[in-house]
Amino acid sequence: MPNHFKALFNRGFAFDKIGEFDRAIQDYSTAISIDPSNAFTYYNKGISLDRKGDFDEAIKSFSKAIELEANNADFFHNRGFAFRKKREYQNAIKDYSKAIELDGKHFKAYYNRAFCWDKLSKLEEAEQDYLQAVNLQATNISALHHLGTIREKMGGDRLS
Repeated sequence: MPNHFKALFNRGFAFDKIGEFDRAIQDYSTAISIDPSNAFTYYNKGISLDRKGDFDEAIKSFSKAIELEANNADFFHNRGFAFRKKREYQNAIKDYSKAIELDGKHFKAYYNRAFCWDKLSKLEEAEQDYLQAVNLQATNISALHHLGTIREKMGGDRLS
């Protein structure tokens, strides 16, 4: 087993890209044992765990990345996405909100927070977040579609 941090990190990344999540997780874990202070290794491990469907462990890895580097919006966004997959919408909203606080132009955080608001029947909040997402990416078909769907649910003259 190699013990060169960068080689393990890069190989883990490559394994993740080809869907070899267990091998990616193993390489990231070994890289962490060499340098436990690298937040991006925990983050990437979290992505592989998430893609494997192990959301609880993914959340732990994202949380460790956040502990090491608390100003990275993507770390919060991805942990929020793992919470969303577990249907823990309130926790997801908290993380998406923090991502937006750190990066006010984080399209995915607005888009995914809107999804969670919708799941909690908070349609006005969902509408506002989809509007913000559309403001950031005016040609994003998914955001436009979901904005229209929310407005249809809300009824009234919101579609005009």
